[in-house]
Amino acid sequence: METTATLNGFIRRDLVTDGPLLIHVNGPADGPIPWEAAPPISISDARAMQTGEAHEYLAANGFVLVDHVSQVADWESGALQDRDKNDILRIYMPEIEVLIRDRLLPGCKLEIRQGPYLVRRGPGSNPYAQGVHQDHGLTPDDYMESLEAFSTPEYAESWRARYDQPDVAGYMVLNFWRTVYMDQPLQHMPLAICHPASVAPADLVPAALVDFAPSGKNTNQLSLRYNPEHRWHYYPEMTTGEVLVFKIFEYMKDAPEAGFKTVFHTAFTHPDTPADAPERQSCEHRVGVFILRD
Repeated sequence: METTATLNGFIRRDLVTDGPLLIHVNGPADGPIPWEAAPPISISDARAMQTGEAHEYLAANGFVLVDHVSQVADWESGALQDRDKNDILRIYMPEIEVLIRDRLLPGCKLEIRQGPYLVRRGPGSNPYAQGVHQDHGLTPDDYMESLEAFSTPEYAESWRARYDQPDVAGYMVLNFWRTVYMDQPLQHMPLAICHPASVAPADLVPAALVDFAPSGKNTNQLSLRYNPEHRWHYYPEMTTGEVLVFKIFEYMKDAPEAGFKTVFHTAFTHPDTPADAPERQSCEHRVGVFILRD
């Protein structure tokens, strides 16, 4: 089920910056418009290429699709709701912890940090993210700055204090992306993911989102220069009994030059989507994982 589609949000290859590219959520970036109109891109069927155990595939590729039927009924719950009304806190977070320990990072010594917060997308919720991006920067400093922008300086400092402890080998953030409230396989606005091994260092553009975080501080992420060598994939017709897991941050202390390991992604318009296909309803749950030394 390979397809060809136009993806938006690539950066001009000739753009030179002397710091993070400032991207205003409510307007264009500073200076000359940096976007490049990329040609239609081939997006291959990731179902056809996925083999083996989930943890091995995730380690090798940065993403994996796993079967997972959740018992959550209310995907709008979470945040500050009382525990007895909070399906995310009572049900989903324990489900995800088991999934991480048993299927995604088995045999690893871990410290998992997740909160009862989901990013919901679809009608009546947040819009689809139709621009190529990676949600965090490259270094612990980048991550700490974004964490502070979305929380408080004290919380960011507590994260850094834990990260700097000698028993911590590294840290990653996993994004659990799935459809919700849908009674048929997804056809509208699926998610395209870029294989990290196909991304060259010169393709990476540090960026900062302006006027996006509640604190008013800029947040770090990465933008991408278009390169015909990029390998793009998607999982056709995802169901509510599946979850796509992909890395949106990873930094290992003993391998700082290990290469790019995380996943650029974007929603895209599939050219074969039927006119009457139900609009996508989805959620993202982002989970931090400290990898501890044995």
